[in-house]
Amino acid sequence: MRILHLYRPRLPGTRAQSIQVLHACHALARLGHEVTLLADRDEQNKADPLVAMGLEPLPGLDLRLSPTSYAPAAGWWFRAQVLSWWAGAPGVVLARDKRRLRWLLRVTAGSRRHRLVLEAHELDSAIAREAGEDPQRALRLESWVLSRVDGLITNCGGTMALWEQAWGEALPKIRVVAHNAVSPERRRGPRNPEALVRCVGSLRAYKGIEGLARAAAALPIPLELVGGTEEERRALVDLPPNVRLRAAVPYPEVPDLLARSAVLLLPLADNLFGRSLTSPLKLWDYLATSVPIVAPDLPSIREIQALTGVPLHTYDPAHPEGLPHAVALALSAAPRGPYVRTWLERARETLPVLLGPAG
Repeated sequence: MRILHLYRPRLPGTRAQSIQVLHACHALARLGHEVTLLADRDEQNKADPLVAMGLEPLPGLDLRLSPTSYAPAAGWWFRAQVLSWWAGAPGVVLARDKRRLRWLLRVTAGSRRHRLVLEAHELDSAIAREAGEDPQRALRLESWVLSRVDGLITNCGGTMALWEQAWGEALPKIRVVAHNAVSPERRRGPRNPEALVRCVGSLRAYKGIEGLARAAAALPIPLELVGGTEEERRALVDLPPNVRLRAAVPYPEVPDLLARSAVLLLPLADNLFGRSLTSPLKLWDYLATSVPIVAPDLPSIREIQALTGVPLHTYDPAHPEGLPHAVALALSAAPRGPYVRTWLERARETLPVLLGPAG
């Protein structure tokens, strides 16, 4: 089956969206499908995207980088590539971008050459309401897209529940929840741990990272925050002496860094994103190690705990001062084995939606 992933990430990249999209496409190609992924070129990092992610080339994965980083020209290139793919044999458009899907269907006059599947990691109308904004524009776009797609994939149960609450019978009959995953090569067994609590990934304020950093003053061992942009690290000021900031490490080196930790910390706040819209990539990386995990007590995390059966040591995100207690429980916890949910497993879960009833 021909599949066009309609999103346009920047590659190579360290943002969760870029990592997720590339691995999802790679897994579908490993299952024998012809997958096309169009991406913007990162002029700051000229490494091969597959090499940067530790992935091997596959004949079925057609990864095309824009020949230029000049925005107007890259946009023209992207649109021409999409329309060229559309003119080919029947296939599936897997759209992570509702606006680009609307553009494509308008410019092709709504011709139904291909099966259309929406992959949603958010509900824009709910995000607008949480921000106190008028949701009408988002509602119109959601309604327009839902009237045309054949299937729906969401990244977690919370996202699916929001779509079902908002749109009910307007949703496609064929839909599935497909959590994120991890490459099996990132599995790590027990290591001699450093006396550090580590948090690896972005340091965005909406994840409640500042409150956790303050609470870390009472931890028995230091907290090391690894990653984030320079701007995110600069925003964290007046930190306790036992909180360290460290620049991001290359993606292939992350598993060994995680495995050398005494405890792994997942930051999320009690907001719409934390409660309902996330299946954190970093959590799946954490789970693939033997290191005890401290995570917020939120529905999104309880869903993953139920799915994996891995015990997590939780704190109340509304009261980050409870972090030291959760870390103490993690430090005294019985050993556990790595838990690996692979991208191939995830790809197989999505096939009924991508291929349809006759697939």
